[in-house]
Amino acid sequence: MPDRARTHRFFTPDLPDRSPARVDLPPDEARHARAALRLKPGAPVELFDGRGTVGRGVVRSLARRGVTVDVESIDRRRRPRPLVHLAFAAPRPKRLDWLLEKAVELAAASLGAIVFERSVRGGQVLTDSKRRKWQARCVAAAKQSQLSVLPELCPTLALGEYLAIDRPPGDLCLLGDPARDAAPLADAFEGQHHPDAVHVLIGPEGGLSGREQSRVLTAGFLPVRLGATTLRTETAAVAILAAVTALCRP
Repeated sequence: MPDRARTHRFFTPDLPDRSPARVDLPPDEARHARAALRLKPGAPVELFDGRGTVGRGVVRSLARRGVTVDVESIDRRRRPRPLVHLAFAAPRPKRLDWLLEKAVELAAASLGAIVFERSVRGGQVLTDSKRRKWQARCVAAAKQSQLSVLPELCPTLALGEYLAIDRPPGDLCLLGDPARDAAPLADAFEGQHHPDAVHVLIGPEGGLSGREQSRVLTAGFLPVRLGATTLRTETAAVAILAAVTALCRP
């Protein structure tokens, strides 16, 4: 039997920071609440703005023009620590959708595509249209996984631009590398306190060129591997993100 007490979650970017309040759901969310979920007045709901503000309340009214919620309580939630920033060579669109979904479920702090010499065509530029698609994919994953803080969607950068970013000296920078001489991922965390932030860089399936590898190592990235197999870009990104999460977060 269905759980009648289930609290459905809705993304509401303009959620107020105080309660009580009355909020209209965005059109897409209102349509989903009304037509797909068939919610009724009085149904419990949770709203989140993607920046850590969460509101709980009940549906006040439903109409063709929108859905109104009476927000009864507001609280703030932090992004899980350490912050794990994921940068990757964009795979093909369907694989990218899967990568985004799983990265959000694992609470990545930021997501960004990096252009390598061997990057596949079509993933080089994060246009406004692509950004909206990325955002929609992230919102859907956050709703399902009970996440309240969406990842930052970074602009597409050339590898040199990415490496030139100034990072605090205490941050840990990791390069996914299938080579046998790369360190096991767990070794990167031995003998040190957990860092405030971890930066994970995943290259294209064709691998980094010799010049790119040298530049990445010079920038302070530590090559790490998972097991003995060579993974697809999206698999490596999610696997390393999951492993870092398991090693660093309680």
